[in-house]
Amino acid sequence: MTSLQCLIFAIVLIAQAPIFEARTAEDRAFLMEEAGKMLFQLYTRDNPTKPWDFELNDLTYMNFGPFNHSKPTKILTHGWNCYWGSAYNILMKNALLIGGDVNVIVVSWDLSSTLGYFGAKKYVPTAGRVVALMIDLLVEQSGLRLEDAHVIGHSLGAHVAGIAGMYITTGRLPRVTGLDPAGPFYSKGDEMRISKNSAEFVDIIHTAKWIEGIHDEVGHVDFYPNGGYPFQPGCGWDIAGFRSHRRAYWLFASSVLNPGGFLAVQCDNWHNFKNGKCKGNNVTEMGQNVSPKARGKYFLRTGSKMPYALGESSISYN
Repeated sequence: MTSLQCLIFAIVLIAQAPIFEARTAEDRAFLMEEAGKMLFQLYTRDNPTKPWDFELNDLTYMNFGPFNHSKPTKILTHGWNCYWGSAYNILMKNALLIGGDVNVIVVSWDLSSTLGYFGAKKYVPTAGRVVALMIDLLVEQSGLRLEDAHVIGHSLGAHVAGIAGMYITTGRLPRVTGLDPAGPFYSKGDEMRISKNSAEFVDIIHTAKWIEGIHDEVGHVDFYPNGGYPFQPGCGWDIAGFRSHRRAYWLFASSVLNPGGFLAVQCDNWHNFKNGKCKGNNVTEMGQNVSPKARGKYFLRTGSKMPYALGESSISYN
């Protein structure tokens, strides 16, 4: 191997290395203490309504429960003012279990998420690091294959998911999904948020940009249904953006149950999309079945009622 080849190889290794250093013993102890304030619940098709609660101090006993390490694992992280039984967790869990034979892990950090917004935002990096520790322990003690893990977060939980991906020490997550990542007091230059550094592939759905959601492109692919603005179809006069903000996880859940229902086209902006200027550009699905090769900004239309899916009409230019 020539010196130039060695240099290129070293650069590739560095680029693929975790963003942050391996955790110290003190950091691990701190995160284990914080994990005691959180709730970890496993759902599978064998226990779709009754969760298998587990703690991080010993995950070897997971082998005696419903967890199946040969199946994909979906990890859900909720947003501000939510808890394990919130609509996001229930809707997403049910859709994922109906749509596939998977493990679904719900991470509830409600003791801190129910603080004021600034207090919850301040705790997000800690919550993300705890989720990273949980994933590492599942890999080391319960046979979880990291390549089968997919972390999905909504609002502040999207940033929890993104930070988790940056702090994992057993490898690199294949996918992190951000559902309308929280926007207030997050900037494009903020390192402690979901970004392309969070996983090999990061997909984002924007439904309330400029108000509840972040407006920047922060993933490998960013979807803007109906332009990504508040006042999503069927949300009424949604001045505060709350209903539109929640629409992101309804769309994702529907995409699990309606393959091919959310086609999107690559485009520069909503104006060009509406005027048919992006016709012939790359098309991919938004949501569960997105192509991991998709890059850039994609736009589409959705319906105003469940299941919201419009199929081919989602990229119509009328």
